[in-house]
Amino acid sequence: MRRAHVVRAWWGSVALIAGVWGCETARNPGGVQRDVIPPTITLSAASDTQQIASGLAFTVNATDNLGLKDIRLTYSGGYIAQTDTVFTSAVTSLSKAQTITFPAGSGAGGLITIIGRATDGAGNFSEDTIVIFLNNVQALTVALLSPTTGAVASSGRNLPVSVRAVQLGGIARVGFLIAPRSAVSDPTTPPTDSLVFTPPQRQPPDTTYTDTLTVQATSGTFTVTGFAVDAGGRRALSSSVVVTVQSAANDVTPPVVSYTISSRVEVNDNITVHATDPSGISWIGFRVDTLGGVVPIKFDTADVRAGNLTSVDSTFTLQLPLVDNQLPKSAIVRGYACDLAAARNCAYSQSSTVITGTAPRGAPVRAAAASSGTDTVVVVAGNTHPLPLGGHIADAIFNTNRHELYLTNDALGRVEVFDAAADTFYKNGIQTAGPVPWGIALWPVDIQGHYDSNKVVVADAGGTDLSILDARSKQLLWRQALPNFLI
Repeated sequence: MRRAHVVRAWWGSVALIAGVWGCETARNPGGVQRDVIPPTITLSAASDTQQIASGLAFTVNATDNLGLKDIRLTYSGGYIAQTDTVFTSAVTSLSKAQTITFPAGSGAGGLITIIGRATDGAGNFSEDTIVIFLNNVQALTVALLSPTTGAVASSGRNLPVSVRAVQLGGIARVGFLIAPRSAVSDPTTPPTDSLVFTPPQRQPPDTTYTDTLTVQATSGTFTVTGFAVDAGGRRALSSSVVVTVQSAANDVTPPVVSYTISSRVEVNDNITVHATDPSGISWIGFRVDTLGGVVPIKFDTADVRAGNLTSVDSTFTLQLPLVDNQLPKSAIVRGYACDLAAARNCAYSQSSTVITGTAPRGAPVRAAAASSGTDTVVVVAGNTHPLPLGGHIADAIFNTNRHELYLTNDALGRVEVFDAAADTFYKNGIQTAGPVPWGIALWPVDIQGHYDSNKVVVADAGGTDLSILDARSKQLLWRQALPNFLI
Protein backbone atom coordinates (compact mmCIF):
# COMPACT_ATOMS: atom_id res chain seq x y z
CA MET A 1 0.00 0.00 0.00
CA ARG A 2 2.79 2.38 0.91
CA ARG A 3 4.63 1.60 -2.35
CA ALA A 4 1.47 2.15 -4.29
CA HIS A 5 0.99 5.46 -2.52
CA VAL A 6 4.52 6.46 -3.26
CA VAL A 7 3.97 5.60 -6.92
CA ARG A 8 0.81 7.69 -6.98
CA ALA A 9 2.66 10.57 -5.36
CA TRP A 10 5.51 10.26 -7.83
CA TRP A 11 3.12 10.25 -10.79
CA GLY A 12 1.31 13.19 -9.25
CA SER A 13 4.61 15.08 -9.06
CA VAL A 14 5.34 14.19 -12.65
CA ALA A 15 1.89 15.42 -13.68
CA LEU A 16 2.45 18.69 -11.80
CA ILE A 17 5.84 19.22 -13.43
CA ALA A 18 4.45 18.32 -16.84
CA GLY A 19 1.62 20.81 -16.39
CA VAL A 20 4.01 23.58 -15.48
CA TRP A 21 6.28 22.65 -18.42
CA GLY A 22 3.28 22.59 -20.73
CA CYS A 23 2.31 26.10 -19.66
CA GLU A 24 5.82 27.31 -20.35
CA THR A 25 6.02 25.62 -23.72
CA ALA A 26 2.68 27.13 -24.71
CA ARG A 27 4.32 30.51 -24.30
CA ASN A 28 7.69 29.49 -25.73
CA PRO A 29 7.47 26.22 -27.70
CA GLY A 30 10.47 24.02 -27.22
CA GLY A 31 11.99 26.59 -24.93
CA VAL A 32 13.54 28.24 -28.02
CA GLN A 33 13.44 31.98 -28.69
CA ARG A 34 10.85 32.70 -31.43
CA ASP A 35 12.20 34.11 -34.71
CA VAL A 36 11.22 37.79 -34.86
CA ILE A 37 13.75 38.93 -37.46
CA PRO A 38 12.01 39.81 -40.74
CA PRO A 39 13.57 38.91 -44.09
CA THR A 40 14.98 41.55 -46.44
CA ILE A 41 13.91 42.11 -50.04
CA THR A 42 15.18 44.51 -52.68
CA LEU A 43 13.79 45.09 -56.18
CA SER A 44 16.05 46.77 -58.72
CA ALA A 45 15.95 47.53 -62.45
CA ALA A 46 18.71 48.53 -64.83
CA SER A 47 16.43 51.24 -66.26
CA ASP A 48 13.23 52.92 -65.11
CA THR A 49 12.09 53.10 -68.76
CA GLN A 50 11.95 49.89 -70.79
CA GLN A 51 10.72 48.86 -74.26
CA ILE A 52 7.93 46.28 -74.37
CA ALA A 53 9.74 44.34 -77.10
CA SER A 54 12.50 43.55 -74.58
CA GLY A 55 10.05 42.66 -71.82
CA LEU A 56 9.69 43.96 -68.29
CA ALA A 57 12.99 43.18 -66.56
CA PHE A 58 14.13 43.59 -62.97
CA THR A 59 16.00 41.71 -60.25
CA VAL A 60 14.78 40.33 -56.90
CA ASN A 61 17.19 39.92 -53.99
CA ALA A 62 15.92 38.46 -50.70
CA THR A 63 17.54 37.04 -47.55
CA ASP A 64 16.47 35.65 -44.20
CA ASN A 65 18.45 34.56 -41.13
CA LEU A 66 16.71 31.14 -40.98
CA GLY A 67 14.83 30.55 -44.21
CA LEU A 68 12.52 32.13 -46.78
CA LYS A 69 9.04 30.70 -47.19
CA ASP A 70 7.48 32.80 -49.96
CA ILE A 71 8.30 35.61 -52.44
CA ARG A 72 5.22 37.35 -53.79
CA LEU A 73 5.34 39.86 -56.67
CA THR A 74 2.30 42.05 -57.30
CA TYR A 75 2.04 44.12 -60.50
CA SER A 76 -0.40 47.02 -60.90
CA GLY A 77 -0.95 49.95 -63.23
CA GLY A 78 -0.10 49.21 -66.85
CA TYR A 79 0.20 45.48 -66.16
CA ILE A 80 -1.85 43.56 -63.59
CA ALA A 81 -0.66 40.20 -62.28
CA GLN A 82 0.60 38.39 -59.17
CA THR A 83 3.16 35.60 -58.80
CA ASP A 84 4.23 33.49 -55.81
CA THR A 85 7.45 31.56 -55.34
CA VAL A 86 7.05 29.08 -52.45
CA PHE A 87 10.12 27.38 -50.94
CA THR A 88 9.82 23.81 -49.64
CA SER A 89 13.45 23.55 -48.45
CA ALA A 90 15.73 25.79 -46.44
CA VAL A 91 16.68 28.79 -48.60
CA THR A 92 18.26 31.73 -46.80
CA SER A 93 19.06 33.89 -49.83
CA LEU A 94 17.70 34.44 -53.32
CA SER A 95 18.95 36.51 -56.24
CA LYS A 96 16.78 36.14 -59.32
CA ALA A 97 16.43 38.07 -62.57
CA GLN A 98 12.78 38.46 -63.59
CA THR A 99 11.70 39.09 -67.19
CA ILE A 100 8.05 39.34 -68.19
CA THR A 101 7.52 38.99 -71.94
CA PHE A 102 4.43 40.16 -73.78
CA PRO A 103 2.77 38.85 -76.96
CA ALA A 104 2.45 40.94 -80.10
CA GLY A 105 -0.34 43.49 -79.82
CA SER A 106 -0.27 43.47 -76.02
CA GLY A 107 -1.96 46.41 -74.35
CA ALA A 108 0.41 46.40 -71.39
CA GLY A 109 2.43 49.56 -70.91
CA GLY A 110 2.79 52.84 -69.09
CA LEU A 111 3.67 53.11 -65.41
CA ILE A 112 3.85 49.69 -63.76
CA THR A 113 4.19 49.40 -59.97
CA ILE A 114 5.83 46.22 -58.67
CA ILE A 115 5.57 45.31 -54.98
CA GLY A 116 7.78 42.49 -53.72
CA ARG A 117 6.92 40.78 -50.42
CA ALA A 118 9.25 38.27 -48.72
CA THR A 119 7.88 36.07 -45.91
CA ASP A 120 9.84 33.70 -43.68
CA GLY A 121 8.74 30.52 -41.90
CA ALA A 122 7.71 32.43 -38.77
CA GLY A 123 5.42 34.76 -40.69
CA ASN A 124 7.72 37.79 -40.58
CA PHE A 125 7.71 39.77 -43.83
CA SER A 126 9.22 42.77 -45.60
CA GLU A 127 8.25 44.64 -48.78
CA ASP A 128 9.95 46.73 -51.45
CA THR A 129 8.45 48.69 -54.34
CA ILE A 130 9.72 49.92 -57.71
CA VAL A 131 8.01 51.71 -60.60
CA ILE A 132 8.99 51.06 -64.24
CA PHE A 133 7.66 52.84 -67.32
CA LEU A 134 7.02 50.23 -70.03
CA ASN A 135 7.11 51.96 -73.41
CA ASN A 136 4.41 50.53 -75.68
CA VAL A 137 2.69 52.56 -78.37
CA GLN A 138 -0.24 50.09 -78.22
CA ALA A 139 -0.72 50.47 -74.46
CA LEU A 140 -3.92 51.85 -72.98
CA THR A 141 -2.84 54.51 -70.50
CA VAL A 142 -5.12 56.44 -68.16
CA ALA A 143 -4.12 59.48 -66.11
CA LEU A 144 -6.16 61.35 -63.51
CA LEU A 145 -5.25 64.98 -64.24
CA SER A 146 -7.50 66.46 -61.58
CA PRO A 147 -7.90 66.32 -58.63
CA THR A 148 -4.29 65.83 -57.61
CA THR A 149 -2.73 64.35 -54.47
CA GLY A 150 -3.59 66.36 -51.35
CA ALA A 151 -6.84 67.78 -52.75
CA VAL A 152 -9.34 69.24 -50.28
CA ALA A 153 -13.03 70.04 -50.66
CA SER A 154 -15.94 71.36 -48.62
CA SER A 155 -19.66 70.83 -48.74
CA GLY A 156 -21.43 72.88 -51.39
CA ARG A 157 -18.23 73.72 -53.29
CA ASN A 158 -17.33 72.37 -56.72
CA LEU A 159 -14.54 69.95 -57.59
CA PRO A 160 -13.20 69.55 -61.15
CA VAL A 161 -12.41 66.01 -62.36
CA SER A 162 -10.30 65.48 -65.46
CA VAL A 163 -9.20 62.12 -66.95
CA ARG A 164 -6.96 61.55 -69.98
CA ALA A 165 -6.86 58.27 -71.95
CA VAL A 166 -4.42 57.33 -74.73
CA GLN A 167 -4.49 54.27 -77.03
CA LEU A 168 -3.48 54.36 -80.68
CA GLY A 169 -6.28 51.93 -81.64
CA GLY A 170 -8.92 54.31 -80.29
CA ILE A 171 -10.75 55.09 -77.03
CA ALA A 172 -14.29 53.76 -76.62
CA ARG A 173 -14.99 55.23 -73.19
CA VAL A 174 -13.25 57.44 -70.63
CA GLY A 175 -14.55 58.53 -67.25
CA PHE A 176 -14.18 58.45 -63.48
CA LEU A 177 -15.27 56.50 -60.40
CA ILE A 178 -16.16 58.07 -57.02
CA ALA A 179 -16.20 56.08 -53.79
CA PRO A 180 -18.53 56.57 -52.03
CA ARG A 181 -20.64 57.98 -54.87
CA SER A 182 -22.93 59.75 -52.39
CA ALA A 183 -20.08 62.11 -51.47
CA VAL A 184 -20.73 64.20 -54.60
CA SER A 185 -23.48 65.12 -57.03
CA ASP A 186 -23.17 65.90 -60.73
CA PRO A 187 -24.96 69.07 -61.88
CA THR A 188 -24.34 68.17 -65.54
CA THR A 189 -27.56 67.66 -67.51
CA PRO A 190 -27.97 64.75 -67.83
CA PRO A 191 -25.58 63.62 -65.08
CA THR A 192 -22.77 61.44 -66.43
CA ASP A 193 -19.50 59.98 -65.24
CA SER A 194 -17.98 59.14 -68.64
CA LEU A 195 -17.66 60.03 -72.29
CA VAL A 196 -18.61 57.26 -74.76
CA PHE A 197 -17.56 56.94 -78.41
CA THR A 198 -19.77 54.41 -80.22
CA PRO A 199 -19.00 53.38 -83.84
CA PRO A 200 -19.51 54.65 -86.48
CA GLN A 201 -18.51 57.66 -84.37
CA ARG A 202 -14.72 58.14 -84.50
CA GLN A 203 -12.90 56.64 -81.53
CA PRO A 204 -10.00 59.06 -80.86
CA PRO A 205 -6.52 57.81 -79.91
CA ASP A 206 -6.08 60.55 -77.29
CA THR A 207 -8.92 62.20 -75.42
CA THR A 208 -9.59 64.01 -72.14
CA TYR A 209 -12.89 64.00 -70.25
CA THR A 210 -13.62 66.81 -67.78
CA ASP A 211 -16.57 67.25 -65.45
CA THR A 212 -17.37 69.40 -62.40
CA LEU A 213 -18.89 67.78 -59.31
CA THR A 214 -20.56 69.38 -56.30
CA VAL A 215 -19.44 68.04 -52.95
CA GLN A 216 -22.28 66.79 -50.70
CA ALA A 217 -20.24 65.25 -47.88
CA THR A 218 -19.65 67.39 -44.80
CA SER A 219 -16.64 65.48 -43.45
CA GLY A 220 -14.41 62.48 -44.09
CA THR A 221 -12.85 61.55 -47.42
CA PHE A 222 -13.79 60.18 -50.82
CA THR A 223 -11.71 58.62 -53.59
CA VAL A 224 -11.52 59.59 -57.27
CA THR A 225 -10.20 57.12 -59.89
CA GLY A 226 -10.03 57.53 -63.66
CA PHE A 227 -10.86 54.68 -66.04
CA ALA A 228 -10.90 54.01 -69.78
CA VAL A 229 -11.94 51.30 -72.23
CA ASP A 230 -10.23 51.05 -75.61
CA ALA A 231 -11.70 49.98 -78.95
CA GLY A 232 -10.64 46.38 -78.25
CA GLY A 233 -12.58 46.25 -74.97
CA ARG A 234 -9.52 46.45 -72.71
CA ARG A 235 -10.06 48.40 -69.50
CA ALA A 236 -7.51 50.30 -67.41
CA LEU A 237 -7.59 52.39 -64.24
CA SER A 238 -5.56 55.40 -63.19
CA SER A 239 -4.02 55.82 -59.78
CA SER A 240 -6.54 57.01 -57.17
CA VAL A 241 -6.62 60.33 -55.33
CA VAL A 242 -8.13 60.70 -51.86
CA VAL A 243 -9.99 64.01 -51.40
CA THR A 244 -10.34 65.29 -47.84
CA VAL A 245 -13.58 67.14 -46.95
CA GLN A 246 -12.96 70.08 -44.62
CA SER A 247 -15.16 72.76 -43.10
CA ALA A 248 -14.83 76.21 -44.66
CA ALA A 249 -16.30 77.99 -41.61
CA ASN A 250 -14.06 80.76 -40.20
CA ASP A 251 -11.30 79.91 -42.67
CA VAL A 252 -8.13 81.91 -41.93
CA THR A 253 -5.70 79.51 -43.65
CA PRO A 254 -4.30 80.52 -47.05
CA PRO A 255 -4.55 78.15 -50.04
CA VAL A 256 -2.02 75.42 -50.78
CA VAL A 257 -0.25 76.57 -53.95
CA SER A 258 2.20 74.81 -56.26
CA TYR A 259 3.35 75.16 -59.85
CA THR A 260 5.14 73.32 -62.66
CA ILE A 261 7.66 74.94 -65.00
CA SER A 262 10.69 73.97 -67.06
CA SER A 263 14.18 74.75 -65.77
CA ARG A 264 14.85 76.35 -69.19
CA VAL A 265 12.08 78.53 -70.60
CA GLU A 266 11.47 80.87 -73.50
CA VAL A 267 9.67 84.17 -73.03
CA ASN A 268 6.36 82.66 -74.23
CA ASP A 269 6.60 79.30 -72.47
CA ASN A 270 3.90 78.09 -70.09
CA ILE A 271 3.64 77.79 -66.33
CA THR A 272 0.91 75.67 -64.68
CA VAL A 273 -0.27 76.76 -61.24
CA HIS A 274 -2.29 74.54 -58.90
CA ALA A 275 -4.19 75.82 -55.86
CA THR A 276 -6.55 74.14 -53.42
CA ASP A 277 -8.53 75.45 -50.45
CA PRO A 278 -11.71 74.24 -48.68
CA SER A 279 -13.27 77.71 -49.10
CA GLY A 280 -12.65 77.69 -52.83
CA ILE A 281 -10.19 79.64 -54.99
CA SER A 282 -10.89 83.22 -56.08
CA TRP A 283 -7.62 84.28 -57.78
CA ILE A 284 -4.71 82.28 -59.17
CA GLY A 285 -1.54 83.37 -60.95
CA PHE A 286 2.25 83.68 -60.90
CA ARG A 287 5.06 86.15 -60.30
CA VAL A 288 8.46 86.42 -62.03
CA ASP A 289 11.34 88.50 -60.65
CA THR A 290 14.92 89.05 -61.81
CA LEU A 291 17.75 88.18 -59.44
CA GLY A 292 18.11 91.09 -57.01
CA GLY A 293 15.17 92.92 -58.60
CA VAL A 294 12.65 94.92 -56.58
CA VAL A 295 9.81 95.26 -59.11
CA PRO A 296 8.54 92.01 -60.70
CA ILE A 297 8.99 91.69 -64.45
CA LYS A 298 5.65 89.87 -64.63
CA PHE A 299 2.78 89.39 -62.12
CA ASP A 300 -0.31 87.86 -63.71
CA THR A 301 -3.51 86.55 -62.08
CA ALA A 302 -6.88 85.23 -63.23
CA ASP A 303 -10.27 85.65 -61.53
CA VAL A 304 -11.78 82.16 -61.05
CA ARG A 305 -14.43 83.01 -58.43
CA ALA A 306 -17.32 82.07 -60.70
CA GLY A 307 -16.25 78.43 -60.72
CA ASN A 308 -16.72 78.04 -56.93
CA LEU A 309 -13.94 75.42 -57.12
CA THR A 310 -11.90 74.09 -54.21
CA SER A 311 -9.16 72.87 -56.58
CA VAL A 312 -7.98 74.89 -59.57
CA ASP A 313 -5.30 74.24 -62.21
CA SER A 314 -4.51 77.13 -64.54
CA THR A 315 -1.92 77.30 -67.30
CA PHE A 316 -0.50 80.72 -68.15
CA THR A 317 1.75 81.94 -70.95
CA LEU A 318 4.68 83.72 -69.34
CA GLN A 319 4.82 86.52 -71.97
CA LEU A 320 7.93 87.95 -70.35
CA PRO A 321 8.81 91.49 -71.57
CA LEU A 322 12.36 90.49 -72.54
CA VAL A 323 14.09 90.67 -75.92
CA ASP A 324 16.76 88.39 -77.35
CA ASN A 325 19.69 90.69 -76.58
CA GLN A 326 18.73 90.54 -72.88
CA LEU A 327 18.92 86.75 -72.86
CA PRO A 328 19.86 84.36 -71.37
CA LYS A 329 18.71 85.65 -67.99
CA SER A 330 17.99 83.99 -64.64
CA ALA A 331 14.56 84.63 -63.17
CA ILE A 332 12.82 83.78 -59.89
CA VAL A 333 9.38 82.20 -60.26
CA ARG A 334 6.53 81.80 -57.74
CA GLY A 335 2.90 80.72 -57.93
CA TYR A 336 0.14 82.74 -56.24
CA ALA A 337 -3.50 82.25 -55.16
CA CYS A 338 -6.24 83.65 -52.92
CA ASP A 339 -9.23 81.81 -51.45
CA LEU A 340 -12.95 82.62 -51.30
CA ALA A 341 -13.07 83.00 -47.50
CA ALA A 342 -14.38 86.22 -45.99
CA ALA A 343 -10.84 86.95 -44.77
CA ARG A 344 -9.49 86.55 -48.37
CA ASN A 345 -6.42 84.53 -47.47
CA CYS A 346 -3.64 84.67 -50.08
CA ALA A 347 -0.30 82.89 -50.41
CA TYR A 348 2.67 82.35 -52.68
CA SER A 349 3.51 78.78 -53.68
CA GLN A 350 4.78 76.42 -51.00
CA SER A 351 6.07 73.74 -53.42
CA SER A 352 6.93 73.34 -57.09
CA THR A 353 8.00 70.94 -59.81
CA VAL A 354 10.82 71.97 -62.12
CA ILE A 355 11.07 69.87 -65.28
CA THR A 356 14.69 69.04 -66.02
CA GLY A 357 14.30 66.59 -68.92
CA THR A 358 11.86 65.00 -71.34
CA ALA A 359 9.75 62.21 -69.85
CA PRO A 360 8.48 59.19 -71.81
CA ARG A 361 4.97 59.55 -73.27
CA GLY A 362 2.38 59.08 -70.53
CA ALA A 363 4.97 59.16 -67.74
CA PRO A 364 5.11 61.83 -65.04
CA VAL A 365 7.48 64.72 -65.61
CA ARG A 366 11.07 64.30 -64.53
CA ALA A 367 11.77 66.90 -61.87
CA ALA A 368 14.49 68.26 -59.65
CA ALA A 369 14.32 67.82 -55.89
CA ALA A 370 11.24 69.27 -54.20
CA SER A 371 11.60 72.97 -53.50
CA SER A 372 10.02 75.48 -51.17
CA GLY A 373 7.94 76.93 -54.00
CA THR A 374 10.43 79.54 -55.22
CA ASP A 375 12.73 78.50 -58.07
CA THR A 376 15.31 80.07 -60.32
CA VAL A 377 14.93 79.24 -64.02
CA VAL A 378 16.90 80.34 -67.07
CA VAL A 379 15.09 82.38 -69.72
CA VAL A 380 16.58 81.77 -73.19
CA ALA A 381 15.94 82.98 -76.74
CA GLY A 382 14.17 80.86 -79.36
CA ASN A 383 11.19 78.50 -79.39
CA THR A 384 10.88 74.86 -78.34
CA HIS A 385 8.30 72.59 -79.98
CA PRO A 386 7.45 69.32 -78.22
CA LEU A 387 6.94 66.21 -80.33
CA PRO A 388 3.21 65.60 -80.98
CA LEU A 389 3.16 62.30 -79.04
CA GLY A 390 6.54 62.42 -77.31
CA GLY A 391 9.18 59.80 -78.01
CA HIS A 392 12.85 59.93 -79.01
CA ILE A 393 14.65 61.31 -82.07
CA ALA A 394 17.31 59.12 -83.74
CA ASP A 395 18.12 61.12 -86.89
CA ALA A 396 16.94 64.14 -88.89
CA ILE A 397 17.19 65.74 -92.35
CA PHE A 398 15.99 69.16 -93.60
CA ASN A 399 14.26 69.49 -96.97
CA THR A 400 15.13 73.01 -98.17
CA ASN A 401 12.75 72.89 -101.15
CA ARG A 402 9.72 71.99 -99.04
CA HIS A 403 10.90 73.82 -95.89
CA GLU A 404 10.26 70.68 -93.87
CA LEU A 405 12.33 68.93 -91.19
CA TYR A 406 11.99 65.12 -90.99
CA LEU A 407 12.88 63.38 -87.72
CA THR A 408 12.88 59.61 -87.11
CA ASN A 409 11.03 58.79 -83.89
CA ASP A 410 12.35 55.32 -83.07
CA ALA A 411 10.35 55.06 -79.84
CA LEU A 412 6.99 55.41 -81.61
CA GLY A 413 7.87 53.92 -85.02
CA ARG A 414 7.09 57.04 -87.07
CA VAL A 415 8.68 60.02 -88.80
CA GLU A 416 7.84 63.43 -87.36
CA VAL A 417 7.42 66.24 -89.89
CA PHE A 418 8.04 69.86 -88.85
CA ASP A 419 6.77 72.58 -91.17
CA ALA A 420 9.34 75.37 -90.81
CA ALA A 421 7.14 77.90 -92.66
CA ALA A 422 4.14 77.30 -90.37
CA ASP A 423 6.39 76.78 -87.33
CA THR A 424 4.51 73.64 -86.28
CA PHE A 425 4.53 69.83 -86.46
CA TYR A 426 2.18 67.79 -88.63
CA LYS A 427 0.19 66.10 -85.91
CA ASN A 428 -0.09 62.71 -87.65
CA GLY A 429 3.50 62.55 -88.90
CA ILE A 430 4.29 59.60 -91.20
CA GLN A 431 3.06 56.38 -89.62
CA THR A 432 4.48 53.89 -92.16
CA ALA A 433 8.20 54.52 -91.67
CA GLY A 434 9.01 50.99 -90.45
CA PRO A 435 8.98 49.30 -87.04
CA VAL A 436 12.06 51.15 -85.71
CA PRO A 437 12.95 54.03 -88.08
CA TRP A 438 16.53 55.18 -87.61
CA GLY A 439 18.67 56.78 -90.35
CA ILE A 440 17.01 59.22 -92.76
CA ALA A 441 17.99 60.95 -96.03
CA LEU A 442 16.48 62.51 -99.14
CA TRP A 443 16.25 60.29 -102.24
CA PRO A 444 19.41 60.65 -104.38
CA VAL A 445 18.85 61.03 -108.15
CA ASP A 446 22.51 60.95 -109.21
CA ILE A 447 26.04 60.74 -107.86
CA GLN A 448 26.61 64.49 -108.16
CA GLY A 449 24.71 65.21 -104.94
CA HIS A 450 21.26 66.00 -106.36
CA TYR A 451 18.18 64.81 -104.53
CA ASP A 452 14.47 64.33 -105.15
CA SER A 453 12.83 66.69 -102.68
CA ASN A 454 9.57 64.70 -102.81
CA LYS A 455 11.03 61.39 -101.63
CA VAL A 456 12.48 60.48 -98.23
CA VAL A 457 14.45 57.31 -97.43
CA VAL A 458 14.30 55.79 -93.93
CA ALA A 459 16.51 52.92 -92.75
CA ASP A 460 15.15 50.43 -90.23
CA ALA A 461 17.25 50.01 -87.07
CA GLY A 462 17.54 46.29 -87.71
CA GLY A 463 19.21 46.89 -91.06
CA THR A 464 16.66 44.76 -92.93
CA ASP A 465 14.99 47.25 -95.29
CA LEU A 466 14.60 50.83 -96.48
CA SER A 467 11.26 52.65 -96.48
CA ILE A 468 10.76 55.15 -99.31
CA LEU A 469 8.21 57.81 -98.30
CA ASP A 470 6.31 60.41 -100.32
CA ALA A 471 7.00 63.86 -98.82
CA ARG A 472 3.83 65.26 -100.44
CA SER A 473 1.24 62.68 -99.33
CA LYS A 474 3.17 61.65 -96.19
CA GLN A 475 2.61 58.00 -97.20
CA LEU A 476 4.79 54.95 -97.86
CA LEU A 477 5.71 54.45 -101.52
CA TRP A 478 7.51 51.11 -101.19
CA ARG A 479 9.91 49.13 -99.02
CA GLN A 480 13.24 47.99 -100.38
CA ALA A 481 14.70 44.85 -98.81
CA LEU A 482 18.42 44.99 -98.13
CA PRO A 483 20.76 42.14 -99.13
CA ASN A 484 21.27 39.56 -96.39
CA PHE A 485 24.94 38.60 -96.43
CA LEU A 486 26.15 35.70 -94.30
CA ILE A 487 29.55 36.58 -92.87
